[in-house]
Amino acid sequence: MSQDQSDPVLQSFIKKFGVPEKLHKIIPKILSEHETVLLSYLADKKVRAREVFLRFTDLPATILVSCFEKGYLFRQVIDGKKFYSSCSLEGILKRFIIHSSEFSQLSLNDLSVIQECVMERAKKEMQESEKPVYRVLPVEVAIEDKRQLIPYHQARNYVQASPKIAVVQCLCRSTFQNCCRPLEVCLSLNDKAEFFISRNIGKEISVQRALEVLDTAQEHDLVHAINNVETPEYLCNCCECCCVFVQGLKKLGIATSMGRSGFTARINTELCDRCGLCAEKCLFGAISFQEEEIAIWKDHCFGCGLCSYHCSRSAVQLIMLE
Repeated sequence: MSQDQSDPVLQSFIKKFGVPEKLHKIIPKILSEHETVLLSYLADKKVRAREVFLRFTDLPATILVSCFEKGYLFRQVIDGKKFYSSCSLEGILKRFIIHSSEFSQLSLNDLSVIQECVMERAKKEMQESEKPVYRVLPVEVAIEDKRQLIPYHQARNYVQASPKIAVVQCLCRSTFQNCCRPLEVCLSLNDKAEFFISRNIGKEISVQRALEVLDTAQEHDLVHAINNVETPEYLCNCCECCCVFVQGLKKLGIATSMGRSGFTARINTELCDRCGLCAEKCLFGAISFQEEEIAIWKDHCFGCGLCSYHCSRSAVQLIMLE
């Protein structure tokens, strides 16, 4: 049901969620009137289902389950009773992008506005963070001395140590749609995996399948990255054309967007045949040719290892930074 811009329910939602003006006309295309009513009510409170339906007798009986499965609601069980509360506007937008087929059916103008809002929120997060929001992990086969492979540097270790894993669509590629690389190559770990699985947004997968996802990512020139916290919730596989954090680093110059892996590339000039593939694969512009001589700009190298992964002569390897 279409909502008029003067509708008090819509205006309440806009006010409670601090919706930017450029999104005002798009919200009714994302949320139904019933969803707007429910989310507005739960924006600043946590209540049981019974209270919701006593207050809004005309809401469909399935509305809570529906909004929960779409990822718009949090559900918490306290003393055996279920309590519901709304996600943030950012969370609602993200879940709509990766969960709803209606996202791709929006007009180009509406898509552009949502893309702007996602990028603005990510930019704010990067600028306000005191440390890199995401951290690059190296391709393990690229590391010269395998004894340096401590858990902190291992994508496979994070996967194998997670009691629950979900594969979800890449939010960045789903949002910006600037390339044709695989969508289902981003992994959610631990409690965050349960969040996506319980809502049918992510698919629960085995450790072996998750390791295959990492291999697929490498084959498609994607960089492994985790959110930079003690117990990572996400292991993403990022491209230059869509990833907001790579864009934050390369296009916006925000140093706190991406952190280095702890390794840097080194070239064995005796093995190198100057084919240029490593420079082509480098996401960060760290490899260049000067008068047929190849050089690595260490200040630009983030130690992802894609250069080494694709080198048929094993002329490029990662060494630990001193």
